[in-house]
Amino acid sequence: MRLALGALAGIVGVVALGVGLSFATPQMLAPAKKAGFPANNCQYCHNSAVPTKDAFKPEDLNDRGKFLRDDMKARNLKTPDFEKLKEFKATK
Repeated sequence: MRLALGALAGIVGVVALGVGLSFATPQMLAPAKKAGFPANNCQYCHNSAVPTKDAFKPEDLNDRGKFLRDDMKARNLKTPDFEKLKEFKATK
């Protein structure tokens, strides 16, 4: 019984972590532009044109989005630091 409850708690924690990482909002375009980046739409960091929090998966991020997500996790931030994008090196 304890093992089942522990497993259930672990699954809920993993799902909650995944949901917590879905941080994008359309309002994020303004700070990205203000920081000097050509962020014209959500695809600046996401693969889909209109990402939703309900269907978010980390795989839906492009390299730039993954860079910001990893930075957020490393520095325990609630929202991305768009100035950090100055350190992003695109791989082609």
